[in-house]
Amino acid sequence: MNRSNELTVDVWLGEVQNWYCNQNINEICCLEEMVKQAPPSLFLPYIDESKSQAIGYWLDACMRIHHHLNAQDSIEGAYAFLQFAYSKMQEMGSNIGHDLKVKKWCLQRMDALVVVLLEYCQCQDGEYWQSEAKTLIEAHVSFMTAQNHLNLSQEVAAG
Repeated sequence: MNRSNELTVDVWLGEVQNWYCNQNINEICCLEEMVKQAPPSLFLPYIDESKSQAIGYWLDACMRIHHHLNAQDSIEGAYAFLQFAYSKMQEMGSNIGHDLKVKKWCLQRMDALVVVLLEYCQCQDGEYWQSEAKTLIEAHVSFMTAQNHLNLSQEVAAG
């Protein structure tokens, strides 16, 4: 049975916070499992304070795992976690059920993540990675163009 079906956002958040309080680089695999098993409801509309905090931890955990895997020379694994984070932000940013503030936040994270993705591709050897960078740019521009009704340069008012 998939644990993510059993976990609530609050329980998952507590587990992740516990990992952060007691973090040990040797236990990064535990963090990786928590990221993969995040409850699907975490990414659904109607973000409350708990979900907002959990999403922040989730995104930070993806970046930590990326850096760890990169240091271990797991190029594909490190890249996959960046893509995973980007795809979740894209999913949330395009979900019509999310309010405008959440969508803008996700799109801003996507902008930051695509820069990290491109820098990562440029640090790799081979034509594949150069082609991947070009594909990333084209896909990101296409997606963001479709979101043109959201003015990312406009400040999101504090709710």
